[in-house]
Amino acid sequence: MSGHLTVPALSVVVVSFNRVPQLERCLRSLAAQLAPPNTEVIVVRKCGHEDADNMATVQAAFPEARWVNATDGTIPRMRSRGVAASRGEVVALIEDDCVVDAQFGSALLRAHASPHVAVGGAVEPGSYRTGVDWAVYFCDYARFMLPFPAGDASVLPGNNVSYKRAVVEELLSLGGADGLQEAFVHAAWSQSGRLMKADPQVVVRNEHSWTLAAVSSVPFHHGRAFAGQRGQNWPLPRRLAFAAAAVGLPALHAGRILIRVVTRRRRMGQLARALPWVALFGLSWSAGECVGYALGPGTSLQRWR
Repeated sequence: MSGHLTVPALSVVVVSFNRVPQLERCLRSLAAQLAPPNTEVIVVRKCGHEDADNMATVQAAFPEARWVNATDGTIPRMRSRGVAASRGEVVALIEDDCVVDAQFGSALLRAHASPHVAVGGAVEPGSYRTGVDWAVYFCDYARFMLPFPAGDASVLPGNNVSYKRAVVEELLSLGGADGLQEAFVHAAWSQSGRLMKADPQVVVRNEHSWTLAAVSSVPFHHGRAFAGQRGQNWPLPRRLAFAAAAVGLPALHAGRILIRVVTRRRRMGQLARALPWVALFGLSWSAGECVGYALGPGTSLQRWR
């Protein structure tokens, strides 16, 4: 059988929505350990807004990668495009601001020797420079910061998660027209008794820099999109009750982050530095949920980046 027809053991889908240097760094970390035909790398990117020469240079530097142009640049829909294009027995999803660990691929395949349909790994902090960067890390990824034990899990990170080929069709169906949103898929699987696993050996490092404007607006749209979709079929009294309860989310969210950081005995100094921006993130998300439950997702689904 010719090489291009070989079914890869692993497909890694890179959802790319940041600057070209971040994508290059991500692909370099993958190229160091993954090679065809046993593995494939699929880059899903909304093209046209970046310098064409830069993109041409990146594509020439990584000829083994497959490139998928996403005309709709929302992250959930880009995830779905990449998963649909994949061929591997295991399909992993990361983002272009991730740098994978040197044992990422082999750790993933070992993890999938178990019957779990999905495996999520660790998301470690990158070389952050500001309290704002640390705040976004803690708000998004404190749950997935090392150390944590391997074992069954109901919540997995969207930027370091993988699925067996046997559930890909179901995964895409659950994502629907709005694209793959791991929170809803994993919740549905958890409720139905599907086995999912957290594995601390599967590690990515998040490398990103955030602006204060982004921290005050991006969580709002994520929160509104989440709440709007979650409550779309609920009766109005229930939606309004959840909207009212969302007012308490900032304190609850900050408390959970504090407990996770303290119990893992890591990054406590960075958390102290980031607390004002953690509070801002929580307020923005809470406002988004309030509006989402009361009025629906609005245009926030299209602004999910």
